[in-house]
Amino acid sequence: MIRDEGMVEMETWEEFAVVTGGAAAALTGLLFVAVSIRLDVIAASTDLRSRAAQTLTLFLSVTLVAVLFAIPGQPEWLFGVELIALAIVCGVLLFLLDRRARRNASQQALARVLDAISPNVLTMALIGLGGLLTAIGLEWGLYLQVPAVIAALVGGVVSAWLFMMSTGETLPSTDRP
Repeated sequence: MIRDEGMVEMETWEEFAVVTGGAAAALTGLLFVAVSIRLDVIAASTDLRSRAAQTLTLFLSVTLVAVLFAIPGQPEWLFGVELIALAIVCGVLLFLLDRRARRNASQQALARVLDAISPNVLTMALIGLGGLLTAIGLEWGLYLQVPAVIAALVGGVVSAWLFMMSTGETLPSTDRP
């Protein structure tokens, strides 16, 4: 990376931002299709609704990482702080959704599988750690965004696929708040 008085040369990350932002946006559309295909099953379960919202949050976090990378000429420390803030906000949201899902745990196998494969903690930890390292001047902290994005996209794709292919039986409406 080329450094200019504490500035991250974001143009070197432009293609990463374009590819990941585009992929996350397309996968968000896939998630909406998958949820709408299985709307009867998902709508009947607070657990599954929360898991779908977690998947949406993962895709949104990738989109926001891409947006932050695309901001030209920002100071390195500011970019790092933005990543830390993103990790905290999305991490809290994911935690609250997970708590809601666990409190209203469904008996469906799909919900248990989604809980087991969720990359939520890994993704937010990598985004936050990468932000911290970048904020203190270690440019290689930027590279931690790559595995964070991969974890979020792969986890989200698997979740969307499971939502779409789920053949689970609907639960009684007592699961709804």
